Amino acid sequence: MVRFYKMFKTLKNKIKISRFFFKTFISIILALVLITGVIFVSPKNANAITLRELANEIEALSDEEEALVEEIIAVEALIDINKNEIKQLTKKITSIENELIDLTLQRNTLLKTITEKRKLLEERIIYSYKYGKNNVIKMITSARDINEFVTNLYFLRSLMKRDAELLESIRLDKENYDRIMRKSEEKKKEFEETVKEREAEQKKLKTNLEKDNSLLEKVKNEKSTVQKTLADIKERIAKIQPPDIALTGEWKMVATAYFAGGGGLNGDGITATGLRARKGIVAVDPRIIPLGTKVYIEGYGQALAADTGGWIKENRIDLCFDTLEECYRYGRRKIYVYLIEN
Repeated sequence: MVRFYKMFKTLKNKIKISRFFFKTFISIILALVLITGVIFVSPKNANAITLRELANEIEALSDEEEALVEEIIAVEALIDINKNEIKQLTKKITSIENELIDLTLQRNTLLKTITEKRKLLEERIIYSYKYGKNNVIKMITSARDINEFVTNLYFLRSLMKRDAELLESIRLDKENYDRIMRKSEEKKKEFEETVKEREAEQKKLKTNLEKDNSLLEKVKNEKSTVQKTLADIKERIAKIQPPDIALTGEWKMVATAYFAGGGGLNGDGITATGLRARKGIVAVDPRIIPLGTKVYIEGYGQALAADTGGWIKENRIDLCFDTLEECYRYGRRKIYVYLIEN
């Protein structure tokens, strides 16, 4: 029985030892995975204001500006073409109006002539048939021979035919001038409508031109803003540029400090990436600065974004120090966090 108890106790101790080694082994593997992930991860710099991104943005704005200038030149050319077309249409309308005035005068003159001739013919007809009937009969019957009779009849017929031809000619001329007037009026109306349409189109083009000019001005302002930002970043980097480090951009942030010996942000001295809290480790919002990003902070030095915190959001950053005294001395500051080029 004692022997069995000793064997059981030995087996139990071996199981405890195996569990201990198993837990230790798993912890080491996890730590290695986390450390390797931090070292070899390629952080995204989408949220960083990098010099390369600013240069690309300026280039894109330059292309947009060039395209807008080309569009504005094209619009201005169209406006000039429309202006010339409107001038030509106005000249044509003026010419047609003058032609209409002449035609109206001719028509009025013709109508007056027609009225006078018709009145004259009416008087002649009334006189011939009412008062000159006997004279006409007498002229016909007084012919000395058949030849004179035929001549008198031919003469009367010629008079009547001339009056008829005159009336027919006046009627045809009047119809012709009425047709020309109608056609001219229709043409005038057509040109007036065309002018209105062209003026509306010109107004639309001018509106587009103003819009394009506004867009061009906006692009110029944006380009100027980006260039100023680029110049400011370059100037700041030049002032603090440490040796053997290439800084490519920055984040503007609010910095606080935490004590490495106080257990770290997670309370056990281990950061969110599995590294132990120490100076050179900073806590960030991974949405702004991805974990694994190498940064440089003036007055602090190079650092690795390897930790997070519940209150570290957006433009907040927490710098790890080895002593409480350093934390108190650092306090809370507005700083620039510079991106180190990999």
